[in-house]
Amino acid sequence: MSRKALVHVDVVSDVICPWCWVGKRRLEEAMRQQKDKYEFVVRWEPFLLRPEMPEEGMPRPPGFPSPSAFQNLREAGQAVGIDFTQKSQRIPWTVLAHTLLEFAKETEGGRMQNDLQEAIFKGFFTDGLLPDQENLLKFADAVGLDAEKARTFIQDKTHQKKAYDRARHWARQGVTGVPTFYMNGQPTFSGAQDVNVFAKMFERAATKFANQKLEIPANM
Repeated sequence: MSRKALVHVDVVSDVICPWCWVGKRRLEEAMRQQKDKYEFVVRWEPFLLRPEMPEEGMPRPPGFPSPSAFQNLREAGQAVGIDFTQKSQRIPWTVLAHTLLEFAKETEGGRMQNDLQEAIFKGFFTDGLLPDQENLLKFADAVGLDAEKARTFIQDKTHQKKAYDRARHWARQGVTGVPTFYMNGQPTFSGAQDVNVFAKMFERAATKFANQKLEIPANM
């Protein structure tokens, strides 16, 4: 049996981006369909849609999103098994969530990071749970992370600054919208593309950029 080609997928995302969750589900469906051809490694990278957001967050503006935009989002979500609600009336500060995702990335080879990302998305967009410390630690425990180690990590201002700086790194790299996908180290596309687009890009990454992966500056 021939060895499967390896595809590293890096997803630049913010936890308050609903289309990032849709993109995640479409990516996972494409991976499921292509699992006999490729081996996948998925890593989530931070981005701040609102980099100047205060730690207390802010109220969701009246009429945001518009009824038509929310209907489009709901329909896209339903197609991939997501139930978008508008239970949360606040737009949260997301640096703490990104700090926890960095902790997950650094723990046991990052094997729990993708599940943690799913838990944060579901918590906020379906259940209306803000990504504050209490909820984040519940999510961490639910996916198998050590909650006390996670608490110590995310309370450390040095780790928070590192997550913030890493998110700003992506803005300096030219990322303006999320989700943005890199495959085998190459910028591939932005947006929650259709499943067939992911499949085509897997093939491109595996053939043109084999054995490559995204390199992040060590000081990020």
